[in-house]
Amino acid sequence: MNLVTGATGLLGSHVLIELAKRDKPIRAAYRSDTKKAAVEQLFHFYLKENASKKWQQIEWVRADLRDIDELKSIVEGSTTIYHCAALVSFFKADFEVCIQQNRYVTADLVDLAIQYGVQHFCHVSSTAAIGGKEALVSEKSKWQEGAQHSGYGISKLMAEKEVWRGIEEGLTAVIVNPCVILGPAAPGSPSLQMLDTAKKGLKFYTSGANAVVDARDVAWAMAELVAKGVVRERFLVVGPQQTFRELFSVFARSLGKTLPTIKAPKTLTLFFAAFHELWCHLSGKRDGLTIETARSSNEVLRYDRNKIEKELSFKYTPLQDIISNMIAGQAFIEKTTTT
Repeated sequence: MNLVTGATGLLGSHVLIELAKRDKPIRAAYRSDTKKAAVEQLFHFYLKENASKKWQQIEWVRADLRDIDELKSIVEGSTTIYHCAALVSFFKADFEVCIQQNRYVTADLVDLAIQYGVQHFCHVSSTAAIGGKEALVSEKSKWQEGAQHSGYGISKLMAEKEVWRGIEEGLTAVIVNPCVILGPAAPGSPSLQMLDTAKKGLKFYTSGANAVVDARDVAWAMAELVAKGVVRERFLVVGPQQTFRELFSVFARSLGKTLPTIKAPKTLTLFFAAFHELWCHLSGKRDGLTIETARSSNEVLRYDRNKIEKELSFKYTPLQDIISNMIAGQAFIEKTTTT
């Protein structure tokens, strides 16, 4: 049995589809019936006439991963775990809850995987957990103490350390470190913020550069690493690398919006982000620019993709295809869930 945590999230839902295509028995942990319904529509978007049959391969289990008894119930009987669940938040006020949901849930899951003899554990970390600031970041890059790191990145580093601790205790595990993942997802998912922003139209752009990756590519890489029995390794899973201006220009062209043409000064971006984050803290809302995302939007990050490409002979989906698929899939989900 293949257990997928975070099964209704962007990556988790694509892992479900990848495993279903491979005819694997699947157990999916979820909390929201609304998001579960959206994932079913995602199956229809990708799998067409085979969607209903593949959907029936999944054993859906409602579970709060913070509840150790509920966690035990989904781990027992599982032979492989794809740990996709995580809280992604760059608000400083969410640091402690990120630690709780990312580090401590992972620690409990690792302990139970060892206890129940899980054969393979595939952990989804993040490029944010590598923390390297070199011109070309790789799996060997060292976390730089004292540098500016996001609270989310720290929580993912701690979670990754729990997996390495489990490996030393006998856990057969592999770690993937994807960059910004793009793809269609259940409405309301934090991963859709970039698309939602692009739909409104952007006049401004920041000076940074980063990478994105298709959710389908990450899911395929995870399934392949498990199928090959790769353990005790971490892999950057990084797709097209471009400036933020280039990225949002592709979004704008695909959506028929005006291209961003005005460079936003870093100091102004940080000032606005600080004000907005304070407002969000007072109002309880969690959307839009934060101090940490403003800072990262002005950083230039480049990644070495050689390790995963050599291991899997892997070719990434081009940027235009990533965005076209994201827009088409999201439109399909929104249409079918509202009619």
